[in-house]
Amino acid sequence: MIRESATYWINKAYREGWAVGMFNAHHLEAVQAISSAAEKARAPLMLSTTMGGLKHVGLDYFMGMAKAARGRTSVPLILHLDHGADYETVRMCIEAGFDSVMIDASSASYDENVELVRKVVALARRHGVGVEAQIGETLAEEGDEVIERKTTVEEAVAFVRDTGVDYLAVSIGNTPGVLGDGAPIDVPLVEQLSAALKMPLVLHGGTSVPAETVSAVVKAGIAKINIDAAVKGGFREALIKAYSVADPVVDTREPMAESRRLAEIAVDRRLRMFGANGRAE
Repeated sequence: MIRESATYWINKAYREGWAVGMFNAHHLEAVQAISSAAEKARAPLMLSTTMGGLKHVGLDYFMGMAKAARGRTSVPLILHLDHGADYETVRMCIEAGFDSVMIDASSASYDENVELVRKVVALARRHGVGVEAQIGETLAEEGDEVIERKTTVEEAVAFVRDTGVDYLAVSIGNTPGVLGDGAPIDVPLVEQLSAALKMPLVLHGGTSVPAETVSAVVKAGIAKINIDAAVKGGFREALIKAYSVADPVVDTREPMAESRRLAEIAVDRRLRMFGANGRAE
C-alpha cells in the first residue's frame, strides 16, 4: 500500500463508514495548521490547493511546504488539486507529485465534461493518481457564482460509466465557500446516488454543513469532504481581532500564530466530525 494513495484511503473510508477530510492550504501557516491537526488526531487527510492557491504561492512553493509537512508528520498527507480548471494545470500537478486531482468541467456541456475527464483519467492512471470530477453545479468557491443544478441519478450513472472517475463530486444542496452551518443538504438524494453508483461520493463545501447532516451523508456514502472556509475563518478571526484596534501589533508573526492555532482547532473538529481520527495506519 502506498502511504499517500488517495484511492486507497477514500475507498477504505467508503467501506468503513467515515470520510477523508480535504483541507485547502493557501499559505505556510495553513499547511502547518492542517498537518499538525492530522498528526495529533492520527488522521489521514488530503492537503489541497486550488487554482487560486497555485496563483498565490506557486506550485513549487506548495510542493516545498508539503514536503516539509510530510517530513514532520507520520500520518498520510495526500496531496490534492481541488477544482483544477484545465488539463495543463492538472498535468503539471500530477508530474510534480500530487496523489489526487480534481478536473472540474461541471459548468461545460456533458460531452465536453466527459471528454476532458477521460483525458485526465488516462494520464492519471499512468502515474497512479486518483481522479475526481463533478456532475451537477454548485456555487463557485473562488468567485464566479454558478446557479445550483443538483446532480441527477441518471446523469451520475452515465458520467461514471463514460469517464472511469475514481470518486465523484455531487451537487446536493451544498454551499462551498460559505461559513455557518445552514446548507440545505438533500440527504435522500445522496442515498439515491449512492445506491445507484456504489462508489465513493464527494461533498464540497463541508464547512457549512451541520454536524448531524455530516453524519447522515457519510452513512449514505460520502467518503471525502472538502473544507476551505473553516480554515480561512480561523485566519479571518485572528486578523480582524489583531488589526481592528487603535494600536495594532507591528510583529505580524503574533496574529499569524494565533490564526494558525484557530485553524488547527477548526481542522481537528472536522476530522473528528468525519470519523477520521485514529484511522491512520
